[in-house]
Parts: sequence; structure tokens; C-alpha cells
Amino acid sequence: MYEFMRIKNKYTMEVKFIGQGLSLPSDKPAGDVINGVFESTKYQEFSAFVAFASVGGIKQILPNLKEHIKRNGTVRLYVGVDLHGTSKEAIELLLSESIPTYIVFSPNRVVYHPKIYTFEGDNKYFVIVGSSNLTTSGLYQNVEASLCVSNEYEDDDEKGKELLSDIYDYYNNFINGESTTCQLLTEDVLKILVKTKVVLPEKTLRAVNNSHDEVISTAQLSDVETLNKTFAKLKVKVPKTTAKRSLKTQIMKAGDKDIMIHTSSAILSSNSMWIETKEMTGGSRNILDLSAQGKRDGIIKFGSVDFFGIDKSNHSLKKNIDLVYNGKIYKNNTILYGIGNSNWRLQIKGETAGGLKMTDISSPKLGQYGGFQRKILIFEKTNVNNRYNFYILDESELDNMISQSSDWTRGGNGTGRAYGLITPIED
Repeated sequence: MYEFMRIKNKYTMEVKFIGQGLSLPSDKPAGDVINGVFESTKYQEFSAFVAFASVGGIKQILPNLKEHIKRNGTVRLYVGVDLHGTSKEAIELLLSESIPTYIVFSPNRVVYHPKIYTFEGDNKYFVIVGSSNLTTSGLYQNVEASLCVSNEYEDDDEKGKELLSDIYDYYNNFINGESTTCQLLTEDVLKILVKTKVVLPEKTLRAVNNSHDEVISTAQLSDVETLNKTFAKLKVKVPKTTAKRSLKTQIMKAGDKDIMIHTSSAILSSNSMWIETKEMTGGSRNILDLSAQGKRDGIIKFGSVDFFGIDKSNHSLKKNIDLVYNGKIYKNNTILYGIGNSNWRLQIKGETAGGLKMTDISSPKLGQYGGFQRKILIFEKTNVNNRYNFYILDESELDNMISQSSDWTRGGNGTGRAYGLITPIED
């Protein structure tokens, strides 16, 4: 324990390390510390910023949460639902017990991952920052570590409450409702999280290991779009290096009334090009415009059509390419020059030997965009001439794709679709 003393406006700050899980005499589970602070009744406000919650973890502190509320204390839980770390039953329990809870989720690949518990009283606070989630294992069973900081200060001592202010400032766009990445937990919010399989029943979580994530995340595209409208996407922080890393791609399958979608991962080679789609054209929204040239920062750049080995001077040329999507080969996707539109275009209209059609995915339905609209499409060269592996990414990955590009630009005079060539992967 460390003590810091001010002479003029007196306050004492104590910083203490706690660890659990090694069966040592000094073990101090985070759950015991949290419950002990509640039972002291010295604090009026409790907030928790946690990545995961389980029924067992909530029940470990639930009696004290309810007693705290009964004493007119405030409770605010900011719970993440990434990586299937929070169960359906845990959220249902928080709803049924009327515990004020906010769900934090970004539909792209940004993971909400803090573990912070704060108590605030009159001129005092107690903060726990460490590795313990609001789960039974996180609070009691795992090998975990945290720092506990407590402080008492005088009314006019601004320095005394600076740590707590820094924490609140950082999460204020959640706390004050500025970001829809954070949503008040309601039955409607729970419903869309369940329909899109962002949260799963605990029985399913026990039965399925991480290697099956792609299967259990399958959902209807219309529900995924509702999820994206409900929760705002956080901007992806771009790594400083271009070391090998996977991309979160979308696999779609046409159904009778909707498109089913699940996520997969891919690591791209340096023989790849990505293109921003925006709205697409054609009745089936399957026509992707290709640029003869691009422009960025006032410099004329390569065209997206160049990647496919097209002689741009020959406007009568037509070229069919194969697209390999979800392990199936879609033949006869045609690159041609649209005389009336004065540009090159790719008609993504291929069909498999078994009769699956790209247009089954691309066609819009009532209230639902087509599968290629507002996306990023990736074409990866294979060892077979005129055959490309084909991937679909959400448009929120644009900054990430730019960061991984050896060169990128926008079509035409620099205001068209963005596209780029993938940077070679480091070993």
C-alpha cells in the first residue's frame, strides 16, 4: 500500500494491489473487495465498465446491488457483449432485477474490453481497475490482478478527485448518450442481440467452442442491418505495422425471404485488390463500376480495371472471370465497357454448377439492401487464370483497408469509389 499526503488540503490516497487464483494466503478476490466496499455504505454511486457478465457473476454482487439501490444509491453498469462473452441469461437477469444497465457494442471488429469498478461518495471514492470481469470466474476463480485506489479529499481539492474525473471523462460519450454504441438495456435491445446471435444462451456457450464461432453467428441480413442501425460502429484503430492479420468477412446465403449472413475470417495475399461499392447499379444491384484511372492528392493513379488485365483501349472487349465465394466457383462474371455509361464495369452475375447465383445475394428485398451494397469487395488472384477469391467486408473496414494498401486511390477525378492494392504481408 502506498500513501500520498498533501500538507495544505489534506487527503490520503491509498493504492493497493490485489490478486486471486494462486491459492496463496494473500489472495484477495475482486468479488470480496467489491462486496466489502458496498457493505461499508460509505458510497452513494456505483458504476462498472466490464467486457463480460454472466449470471453467476451478477449473482455474486446482486444482493448488495439491490440493497444499495434500496438505500437510494445509484447503479450504472456498462456491459459489453463481444466475443459471446456475455450470456443471454445474464442480460435477462439484469432486466428482471431492474438493474440500470447499458449495453456497449460496435458491430465491426472493435472489442469493448475494460474491467473498471468505481464507487463515489461525499469527498471520497474507491476504484478497482484490473482484469476481473463480472463473471464468477473473473470475480473469484481465475488468476486475476487489480489495483484498488481509494481517496478522501476536501471539498475544494480538485486534485483529489482527478482520477475519478479522468475515468468519467473517457467514457462520457457512453454516459451522456452521445454515442449509440452504448444503448440502455431494454427488451427490444435484448431481442435484436439475440436474433443476430451477438448474445447466446449459456447452454449454447458451454456446448460450442471458439472454432465454431462462424456457425453460431449466422443471422438474417435484415436483422444484422437493424443491429447496425441500433449500435453505432466505433472507428477501427489501425495498427502501426502491416503484419499478418485476419479480416472479418461476410458470408451470405440467399433464403426465401431474407439473406442469411455469418462472419468468417480471411488473410489476404499481396495479389489482392479491394473496391468500395457504395450503392451499386443494375436491377439486381450487381454491377460494379471499374475505373480506367484514379486520382489522389492531385496525382493520376492506376485504374481498378487494370487489376484484371484489361486492355483499356479496346472498348469492344468482354472478359469472363470466375469468383470463388464461400468455397464455390461462380462462373461467367463479365467485365465489359458500358458504351452508354462510358466506363468499365463488372457484372457480378456468376452461377455455380449447382445453380447458385450471385444475383440471389445481390438483389435488394423490401426494406433490405442488396448483399453487395455499401460494402467493400475484395478480389484475390489465384493460380488459375481469370479466377479470383472473392470476399465481402462491411464498409466500416475502409480505413483498415487503406492502412493495409501498398497504394490506393479514388476513381475518375478523385471523387469516385475508393480502391486499393493490398500491401504484401510480413512474415
